[in-house]
Amino acid sequence: MTKALEAFVFPLVFFFGSCVFMYFYPRLDWIAILWFFALTMVIGFAYCFLHKREEKKLREDIDQLIDLLHHLEEQDVRLPLKDDVFGVLKDELWKILVSQRQIRDEAVKAKEQLKRNMEDITHQIKTALTAVLLLLELLKSDPVNALEYQEHIYREVERLYELSDLLLKLSSLDVGVVDLNKTSFSAKELVIDAELSLEYLMRQKAMSIEVSGDDFILEADRVWLLQALINVVKNALEVSPQGSKVCISLHRNAVFQSIKVRDSGPGIPREEQRKIFERFYKSDPQSPGFGIGLALAQSIVRMHGGEILVSSTGQGSEFELRFYLQPNKEKRLVC
Repeated sequence: MTKALEAFVFPLVFFFGSCVFMYFYPRLDWIAILWFFALTMVIGFAYCFLHKREEKKLREDIDQLIDLLHHLEEQDVRLPLKDDVFGVLKDELWKILVSQRQIRDEAVKAKEQLKRNMEDITHQIKTALTAVLLLLELLKSDPVNALEYQEHIYREVERLYELSDLLLKLSSLDVGVVDLNKTSFSAKELVIDAELSLEYLMRQKAMSIEVSGDDFILEADRVWLLQALINVVKNALEVSPQGSKVCISLHRNAVFQSIKVRDSGPGIPREEQRKIFERFYKSDPQSPGFGIGLALAQSIVRMHGGEILVSSTGQGSEFELRFYLQPNKEKRLVC
């Protein structure tokens, strides 16, 4: 019974009880006084009884709420909620606790990932520095082959510079301080620029790049998109055998524009196709890269509202940089 209802019910009961008594016994004497006293006591006891029941029910609801909180803290299963005075509160508390648990789990995962990343970065830096120190010792003890040692030192320093450059770009994307300078440019010209940037690697492996498809205009940040394309094409060149070629094709339809890069490598097992976008992940630990290029490329393409799709067979893999003409399309990572 609500407080507002009690304010009307109990006075009305007393009023009608008094009216009925005065109708049958229209005198004011000790009998009437005793009747009014008895009626008052009965109504008072009824009021106390109802409040005791409400108090008991309130305690039960509080106990259930406490049990619910303990249950939610220990398990990830939602208890059935009753439609009582604490129903809405229980539901909101459940949402808050589940949200906090998700935030906590994500924070734990992020901490673990950060630890792994730091270990990987430290390993990469230590490996390069160890090689430089060793080469410097050889340079002192064997001056006859000084030019060869200097060349190796130069390459190791270049690796350190490349690693620091990639990490700086990744950190810039992570903290969201990158402002895209979008312009209109030719997709084929972007591919040609990426090819020129990787000409040294193509000469080393006696490889070529074949470009096909009709050109189209991209609306994007040319500098960042070139970096993403270079990383994808470089990965294709590195996994392809000596003397082979990498095929780049341009496609456009009413929904999206895409640049497809196909290599002649051994292919990627399906269970590894999602892992290749993880930072510092390398399917072949002996490969020369850092395991950052594809992760950086994915971040850049996503920053432009696109995605990178992967398909692979035993005869090679194909990476598709897809850019949607209309934003907010549902994305997928692997096809």
